[in-house]
Amino acid sequence: MAYHLSLTVPMMHQSRRIAAKRASSLLLSQRPGVTAKEGGRLIHNYSTIHHPTANSLDVTVSVSTKKFFSAATNIDTCEADSNRDGVPAVFLNSSIGSSSNSNDPTMSTTPRPTKSTNNETDQSSASQQDVSSLPPLSQEEYDPRYAVEQIKKASIWNQGRNPGEPNSNIPNRKSAERKWDYMFVRSAVDLYERHLQYVLSHLQKTSNHRKENSSSSNSAQITSSSELFADIHSDLQKCKDTDILIASGHLAAAVRALTRSRLDTPALSKRVRNIERLIGSIGWTPITEGLSYRLLEANSKAGNVRRTLALLELRRRRGYIPEEKEFVHVINSIQAAQLPLRRSRNIYLHESALSETSLDNPTRYLDAILVNMSQRGVSLTQDLAARMLSCYSSTGRTGRALHYFYKVVKDPIEDDGTYIPGPHPTHLGKEGLEEWKNKKRGEGMARQFISYDTNDDSSQTNKLKDSAYEEEADDEPKTRVRMNMHPPPPFHKIPSRVKGVYLSQSQIPDQNQETTESTKQMTKLEWELERDWSHSLTAAFAFADSLTHGACGHDPIELNLHAWNTLIKACCYRGAFHRALMILNETLPQKGIDPDNFSYNTILAGMARVGDITFLRELLVKMTNKNIPVDKYTVQAMADGLLNIGDVSAASTIVQDIFNQHDALPPYKTHLKIIEFALANGLIFEAKRHVYFVQQLWKWQPSKHHSKRFCLIMEATKRNPMLNKDALQKLFRYYGEELDEKDFF
Repeated sequence: MAYHLSLTVPMMHQSRRIAAKRASSLLLSQRPGVTAKEGGRLIHNYSTIHHPTANSLDVTVSVSTKKFFSAATNIDTCEADSNRDGVPAVFLNSSIGSSSNSNDPTMSTTPRPTKSTNNETDQSSASQQDVSSLPPLSQEEYDPRYAVEQIKKASIWNQGRNPGEPNSNIPNRKSAERKWDYMFVRSAVDLYERHLQYVLSHLQKTSNHRKENSSSSNSAQITSSSELFADIHSDLQKCKDTDILIASGHLAAAVRALTRSRLDTPALSKRVRNIERLIGSIGWTPITEGLSYRLLEANSKAGNVRRTLALLELRRRRGYIPEEKEFVHVINSIQAAQLPLRRSRNIYLHESALSETSLDNPTRYLDAILVNMSQRGVSLTQDLAARMLSCYSSTGRTGRALHYFYKVVKDPIEDDGTYIPGPHPTHLGKEGLEEWKNKKRGEGMARQFISYDTNDDSSQTNKLKDSAYEEEADDEPKTRVRMNMHPPPPFHKIPSRVKGVYLSQSQIPDQNQETTESTKQMTKLEWELERDWSHSLTAAFAFADSLTHGACGHDPIELNLHAWNTLIKACCYRGAFHRALMILNETLPQKGIDPDNFSYNTILAGMARVGDITFLRELLVKMTNKNIPVDKYTVQAMADGLLNIGDVSAASTIVQDIFNQHDALPPYKTHLKIIEFALANGLIFEAKRHVYFVQQLWKWQPSKHHSKRFCLIMEATKRNPMLNKDALQKLFRYYGEELDEKDFF
């Protein structure tokens, strides 16, 4: 019987010929005695089709054998010539080659346990060791029908529990109406994965037994899963239910439940790969349209970019009806893979030093999506174009767009309870430090730190409240939190200081120019427009320009406001503030597009990161003159910019002014930030002044002029437990200050 096996091999850094030879040799080594037949253009007994855009190679081998044939491919299937013997397409997840992307590692080769090759058992055992750290399932615990029922229940948001039923008392439920319990979802997925491990362990034992008997007798080949799982359990019904456990629909439900388990992206990526390895090693689950979509969704949330692209290509080759959500999932996978850059980007490292696996420049993956859309007849929309461009603005801020304005330190409190404001010159040694302290005491700089009366019940209560906040042991020295303000950022980082000023390359020290013209003089905007200012930013505008001219077989489209806002955000994240202002003031008016508050807030937030108060005030005035609504992010950006330069009084004032004039409040953390800045800098009056403003919010009453949305925001602010009386008093005590009853209304 003839079978045709197709593989999609990632080219990576190897040549076309080497990649094809690796694919063919791996396939034939897994089936000794099988010879490859010529197909298409003969190249070492296999035919190939190269895809330059996706950087992959399709290898097709025609095999003549009577045995069931499968091999480990990237995310492909072994398809029979004409569905003879009812052999289904089998889900196989292992890839050929290796990947350098830590967020999207390819899988090791894991042949099916039912085969009788010599190296099969060792490979399967090695794969099983890396599959999961979950405890193995005992024979008494094996109940596939119950595991499937739990998975079905976990795969829906509303899990349908009524009072009195199991799992009805949910500790993490925020309200009585919420029925979603992610802890239950995790337990259901764990149970399902343990059942898969049990099935794989049984298949490995069966394979070893058949391998021992194959030399002495001609054992019959297993052709159905019912024969394979006939002795998996002593209960005959549980043996039959094993087919239900590995069915495509139930695997899709398990994958869907996994995406709803509230796992962090790296942990979710590991769990998805574990389940794929188990199912691929078992080898009896066919890929259906629904399963391929759920796998695409799970891998997208896990940040496995190459696997989502491989699944997308699989759906194209099988002729599945395309959905726009498919391409949205692939775009989301790119943004999920960029999570490490957003969380912990090294701002001292130039972006040219980042590896390609960091996805700082996702152009090649976006091109692969466009090619797949074109091949399947899906038109590119403005919304999808904006989503694609957002991949360039989800990689975190670089060093050009950030500055560390302050550092929080803890100064010790002396044994007598006095505190001397620092910084303490510890470099002088013990004797020099004591001399410095005595000098400060003589100057009247030392002051008594707040001490609690042990006989006062209220003080004892306050100490108990503060113990959880300070997290200091009794035997550790007491400290006081203080803030050290750093020098301001260099002038070339502040847009208002370099506006219209000609700069040379030496005046922009973090510029990574390859030009030899060191005496070249240009404005900051001209430097930002240079290709070498940021390769990722250059790629973003080049990709956007290609969309307007028709990219990868699509019709030209016009970028909407969402797309231009994304480019503004990308500019601000790369420190190209003048280029962002050029889009806001020149490009959008030329295109006939009116900017919205997101356009302004993005630039305001970027200016606040470098402490450019001049441009912050100018943009706020321009924003209000154009009747663009001011929201909480506008107030937050203004307050952050003033706090970064150490102007606590102005930050508190502008929050109150915008509230009185525009009915807008910042997030509650901004109120706490203003109070903490004041306390850490010894500005007790300013801290109490903002507490007085918070108390005014408590007594606020709505009127007919206020919108319903603003009334809801005010009610939420009044009920916020982080802004109540006890929380504010606790915050003051943490900084060694007291907020008395006379400080409240």
